[in-house]
Amino acid sequence: MPFKLDIFAPDRIVVGVARGDISATDLAAFVKEMIDAGVLHYRKIIDITSATSSMGQEELSAIAERLRSAPVLKPRGPLAIVADHKRGELARLFMSMTSDKRPVEVFRSIHEARRWLLESKLPF
Repeated sequence: MPFKLDIFAPDRIVVGVARGDISATDLAAFVKEMIDAGVLHYRKIIDITSATSSMGQEELSAIAERLRSAPVLKPRGPLAIVADHKRGELARLFMSMTSDKRPVEVFRSIHEARRWLLESKLPF
């Protein structure tokens, strides 16, 4: 699977790293894994700097809708997306689609993303 998910329960942080070519099916499976693990309320870092994708806006929109329709037991935690500045258009598009539900930012380095997440308050 192109995504590797690590869950750090004591810190309530999830780190997902994508490698290779990511399809809509891969991203949907990753989202399902987070939903099934019950970690949508955790802080999240998703690193896509080593990934490519030919996903379009429609596919990304469908995945964003799946996230919005997931049962919400606790408010969603902040999401930091780490993306190559030359290929971050999908990350910025996803941010625009989901930032009404929780804080979402796109970063160029995992260090910036981690710093922002640690400064962000959890919603509960």
